[in-house]
Amino acid sequence: MMRPIYILTYFLVLGLFSACDEQATSIWDPNAQAIGSAPTLTNITPEGGYLSGVDAITINGTGFSTNLSDNKIYFSNSSEKGVAGLILSASSTQIEVRPPNIVGDTILVKALVSGSETFSNILTYKLSPPIAEVYPGLVPGSQTPVSLGLDNNGDLYVAVTESGTPLGINKIDISATGEEVSNFILANNRFKFDAIDFSSDNKMYICVGIRAVFLGTEGAKEGAHFIMPNPFSFLNFDMDDSGFMWLVGNNTHLVRHIPQSSRVNISNINSLPDNTMIFSFEKDLTGVSYFNSALYLLGKDETGPKIWKASLNDDSEVISVDEFADLGSALGDIDPNDTFSDIAIAEDGMLYVATNRAESILEISADGSTIGALYPGVLYPSVTSLDWDTGEFLYANTIETTVEGSINSVIKINMQKKSAPDF
Repeated sequence: MMRPIYILTYFLVLGLFSACDEQATSIWDPNAQAIGSAPTLTNITPEGGYLSGVDAITINGTGFSTNLSDNKIYFSNSSEKGVAGLILSASSTQIEVRPPNIVGDTILVKALVSGSETFSNILTYKLSPPIAEVYPGLVPGSQTPVSLGLDNNGDLYVAVTESGTPLGINKIDISATGEEVSNFILANNRFKFDAIDFSSDNKMYICVGIRAVFLGTEGAKEGAHFIMPNPFSFLNFDMDDSGFMWLVGNNTHLVRHIPQSSRVNISNINSLPDNTMIFSFEKDLTGVSYFNSALYLLGKDETGPKIWKASLNDDSEVISVDEFADLGSALGDIDPNDTFSDIAIAEDGMLYVATNRAESILEISADGSTIGALYPGVLYPSVTSLDWDTGEFLYANTIETTVEGSINSVIKINMQKKSAPDF
């Protein structure tokens, strides 16, 4: 059993200001003449607390300078005294500041303005970690998480390899008391399990990068459930609210399948059974997520990585596919080795994409017009797989790269909002 290890990794180096101890009353030469009065702090928003190192909080009060560099906001706890936040904007009554990488329920916050001899009054605030590690069982340097999925009970399942050899799928107890790991699906040295998802009746289905979907049964090796003919290959899938499984990969078609009680083996796409339909779409796809009667398709075409939106009618048939977001144009520096491997959607319609780039996870606005990094400076590359719990945490596999600080792990990210409905 291991308690979560908080991962607070930042590219921004924040200096310590030793004079900012709670007992300090002056930082100036006693012979110097003060030219301004100390600022006054009244409150901090959001009320109740926020995440350390993420976005910004607002300090309300009086006596601030409209010149950003004249203001300093310090945060301290029992182990850190006087860590400066990054000020993003300032007026005479309000300062927006990104908190530093310290956490605690009673963080002390105070301000200093150039020309003032003393600090402001002190407010207390709660800063929580944005990220926690939740997988205690990976052997450093050899074991790698490949994909993950959360079942309908909130249990976490992670496919793991060791030095490239599949170890099967492990079940992780992520209860509040700690984490325990047990082997759920036995190892099959042929497959590394590219995607894991669950149906409404909590059956585990697995994509393994070939033309089949597998069914996972506890204590056994995976068994083929649905097989398409060559040259189909499946890298990812998602369930919709009608119980259909939507499968994507390096195909000429989107595949819609109704899970059956027995194996379905299709040898000819010109004579499909009633439980399977195909819709023409000639792109290389790595991710799919269902939301509001549409499929959001992650992949690439001849010009680079993109997301497409496939609209569905009342019969869950694809009626149109339109480009939703051009990742390549927005990012501008796409490398042939860049990967975009999974997609998740929040209840507000914002999209999140796993990548091996410096951004780690891309955040895309609900209309597709804005693309940037989720929590810039907090996450390290590489991220390969995403799934959301029933609360406000997004789970992600992280893969060690040449970037210092990156590790093989599974983390949960406090998103401060819930996911889109999961079927």
